[in-house]
Amino acid sequence: MCADVEEKTRMKKVSIKEAYKRWSNNYDTDLPYLFEAEMNRVFPLLGEIRGKNILDLGCGTGRYSILLAKKGANVTAVDFSREMLNIAKNKAKNQRLKINFKQVDLKNNFPFKKEEFDIILVMLLLGHFKHPGYLLKKISKSLRLGGICIISTFHPKKSGGKLALVPSLGLDATKYKQSIGEYKHAIKKSNFLLKKILNIKFPKKIIIKAKKDGINLNPFRSKPFLIIFKTRKIR
Repeated sequence: MCADVEEKTRMKKVSIKEAYKRWSNNYDTDLPYLFEAEMNRVFPLLGEIRGKNILDLGCGTGRYSILLAKKGANVTAVDFSREMLNIAKNKAKNQRLKINFKQVDLKNNFPFKKEEFDIILVMLLLGHFKHPGYLLKKISKSLRLGGICIISTFHPKKSGGKLALVPSLGLDATKYKQSIGEYKHAIKKSNFLLKKILNIKFPKKIIIKAKKDGINLNPFRSKPFLIIFKTRKIR
């Protein structure tokens, strides 16, 4: 689990691509409690996904893509990190899952057709964009009318100090912090209706589980650490 970093000098600043390249081998084991708390709230928002065309943007090592494919969805999984994608591809191969993996830098390219997908997931991605509306407008065009877009990001009012990108490796990279109002404005301007906002805290059972593993999540229990937006395309 990421730890708060008070002294910026303890972290080596690297590019986003370099950070994720180095992080790829222990990404899954670094953030298990964060992922569990997030995913437990996200999957109930999706409804029936069998046969749906789903785009997983910033798929990383495939934490959503693999489960979505197991549930019968037609999954396209995108990330800019070759190293992250290679791990996701190996997971899919080992489990005999068919997933369409694409290596794409979304800041420079968005190679998807108009109204191609029923659901688009944007998990812990928009914090790497200075203006989230830039990507949300492109996402909207690729989503079918009535389609669902789920967004997760670190909560603007998250407790604690500065959060480094990869504390376990002593690495940090450029991140952006938008207010809830900025997200709401970007969502509305991108032809989405905001259906639900979830403020995610670590539930007691996860805090207890982490404590048994020697990890203290108490600093993150008093305030939400993630925020999730469920949106629907309306025009």
